[in-house]
Amino acid sequence: MDLSKYKLTDYEEYLLKRIGTENVAFDDGMVYASFHPENNTTQLMKTADDEFVALCIEAEEQMKSLQVHSVDNNSEFLDDIRFPIDSTEIDEFERVFYNQHPDIEPQQKNNPLSGSVVTLPLGEALFEFVYADFDSLYEEVRCRLYKFDEIELSNVESEIQENINRFLIYRTYKKLINHLAFGSTASAMFPPSIKQDADLSEAMFDYYKYLKTLQEEYQYLLEFCFEKNFYPEVLGDMSPAARYYLYRKINKMPTLVQFNQEQRLITGNRKEPTNYDTLALAEFAEEHDIDANTLMYFHNYNHNPVIRYRSESLSEFLELKFNKLMEYDVKLKCCERCGQYFTVKGNYDARYCNRTHFGEMRSCRDLAAEENYKIKMAENETLPIYRKYYRRYWARVKVNQIKEPDFKKWKYAAISKRDDCSNGKITLEEYIEWNEAYFPNRKRKDIPNN
Repeated sequence: MDLSKYKLTDYEEYLLKRIGTENVAFDDGMVYASFHPENNTTQLMKTADDEFVALCIEAEEQMKSLQVHSVDNNSEFLDDIRFPIDSTEIDEFERVFYNQHPDIEPQQKNNPLSGSVVTLPLGEALFEFVYADFDSLYEEVRCRLYKFDEIELSNVESEIQENINRFLIYRTYKKLINHLAFGSTASAMFPPSIKQDADLSEAMFDYYKYLKTLQEEYQYLLEFCFEKNFYPEVLGDMSPAARYYLYRKINKMPTLVQFNQEQRLITGNRKEPTNYDTLALAEFAEEHDIDANTLMYFHNYNHNPVIRYRSESLSEFLELKFNKLMEYDVKLKCCERCGQYFTVKGNYDARYCNRTHFGEMRSCRDLAAEENYKIKMAENETLPIYRKYYRRYWARVKVNQIKEPDFKKWKYAAISKRDDCSNGKITLEEYIEWNEAYFPNRKRKDIPNN
């Protein structure tokens, strides 16, 4: 079949931009997502298939030769993740492996999230990605490019060698890759795979363009599907799901969206220590041809079945997250302080999101409450007057000039009078006179002449 004159459809062009370039692949990751709408959470597990221990299982002797005495610290990247990270399962797996192979030195993971589970609010991975500052991160990456030299890799003669080369490329450039990828939790789960013999500068630029393409797409999708004031005369009475499928129709995209769904046993909490028959465990392990340490792992930890979804690229993952917002009928609002979307629980009419943004120590909700209080204080002339007399009379309580029960009576009456003044029932002057007269100033005793 001659395809030389074949012209790609718009949708095929759309998909092509999300696969990769001659320098970098974008669909090289694997993440499992499980959704728990009953407590408004999502759990994401990043696979560790290309990490040192996993490749040792495939080609132990080859990987032994790649050991390094590394002082790399993954904390600089883990600190960028704002949500709880559970590394129980991967830590236990690696502990068992290194105990069984004392001649192999423990190695740092290329991606510090590999094998870990991240728990975050429903929809937050999508929102965080949409509002990530990839522009600033990429500029920092450009400034660091000169520090990285090209590496020599063995010719690819097998799938194992290809995996090892991919591992070495990531290990060599991981500080560069992770600096940009860890701009959001979602992108951190799907770092790019730089191809062998690629131009590093072009690969990082291609990856940056990919992130920006997805970011702009989902910024627009959120507005198209959830914003009440977006073409209200046409879309106002449509549900987000109806808007979404209309969007796909307009852009000549298939209306059938498929995801990879499966059931898996997920590691739960560590069980309480119990007495067990060591001999019985050893006999069971031998009879069923299973490693004794692996058997102990299943003995010590609870496991629970859960439905999860497998995503092999960031674009696939974001589409899954977006569809779950509609499936669970999640209500979205724009934060009145930062302008970003956030989920609203039940009928609670929240005005501000609960995110803590870069450079701030508290969430929009907390900061808005403080800001609104200051505005209210500035606008209400009665509050400074109330505070003035509160401090005056409390100082007298401390020196026993006013009894504490009398102070409390004044306090309750003063608050009531303050509200009357704010509502215009009494004037500001009347409120001041009332406070002055409540506890008259004590007269100084005459000092006798000598």
